[in-house]
Amino acid sequence: MRVFLSGLVVAAMVCMPAAVRGDSGFRCGTGRLVSVGDRMAEVLDRCGEPDAVISRIEKRKVKHKVTRRVGNLEESVVEEREIEVPIDEWAYDMGRYAFTRFVIFENGRVVNVITGDYGNK
Repeated sequence: MRVFLSGLVVAAMVCMPAAVRGDSGFRCGTGRLVSVGDRMAEVLDRCGEPDAVISRIEKRKVKHKVTRRVGNLEESVVEEREIEVPIDEWAYDMGRYAFTRFVIFENGRVVNVITGDYGNK
């Protein structure tokens, strides 16, 4: 069962300790591997429902090159625009003798796995 914005897990996600480190993946409780690039549905299938979920939209500025034609002249300019990126953070409490894993998704794909402190289960 998903627990949205609850208790200590959410607090841990917001105030991650200095000992936290990023990984390219982890092996969930089922023994199946989750890696950077995996889709949300794949992680859900491999690991089951997360213990906590935080979803938000992040605004980012991106630059792209645009070529314009004015009469016989072509000019290339770099334009900046703002895009919205959906970010989802899933927490998996692996138990009191294992580290909690925070899976970070952008646009529905794993971009990072963060190892937190020992779990609470």
